[in-house]
Amino acid sequence: MTSRTFRSALAPLAVVALAVTLTGCGSILDAVSGDSAPEAQRDEPGGEITAAADADVFSLKVGDCLDYLDSAAGTTEFSSLPAKPCGEQHDAEIYAEATLTDEQYAAGETYYDEFCVGEFPGFVGTSYEESALDYTYLSPNADGWAAGDDVLQCIVVHLDGGLTGTMRDSGL
Repeated sequence: MTSRTFRSALAPLAVVALAVTLTGCGSILDAVSGDSAPEAQRDEPGGEITAAADADVFSLKVGDCLDYLDSAAGTTEFSSLPAKPCGEQHDAEIYAEATLTDEQYAAGETYYDEFCVGEFPGFVGTSYEESALDYTYLSPNADGWAAGDDVLQCIVVHLDGGLTGTMRDSGL
C-alpha cells in the first residue's frame, strides 16, 4: 500500500499548518488486490467529473471538486476522496499539481507549502494571505515515493463549504 501526505486545512489565512498523512493504495497494488476505489466518472472530451462518487486519490486531477471537510474530519488516511461535479455543492477543488524531483521531495513540507502558496493567486485571483480560502495538498510519503508516486496536488478549501462552481478567479 502506498501513501500520500495530506496537509490539513486548519483556518483561513493560516500561513503555517500542521501536516497529517493521507494514504491511498497505489494503482499497481490495487490492481493486484482489487482494493482500489473507482476512478471519478468523467465526460469526454473535457474530462470534468459528471457524477458524485468516492474516487481513488490517484485518479484526481486539477479542476476536480471535492467534499474534503467531512471526509477529512478525524482521519488522516484515505484510499479515496468524495469527488463531485463542481456545479454541485462542495468545499474544495484541486488547483495545481507538480511532478516532484528528488530534491523537492526531500525538502518536503517546505517545498510543498512554497509551491501551493505560489500557485494560489494564479488560480483564485488573490494572494493566499488576502484570501478567505485555505489550502491543503496531497503529496507522497516514503512508501508512496518508493512505489513511484511523485505528484504533488494543491487543493483550495472553503472552510464554510456549500460552494457551487469553480473557485478559479473567484477572488475569495
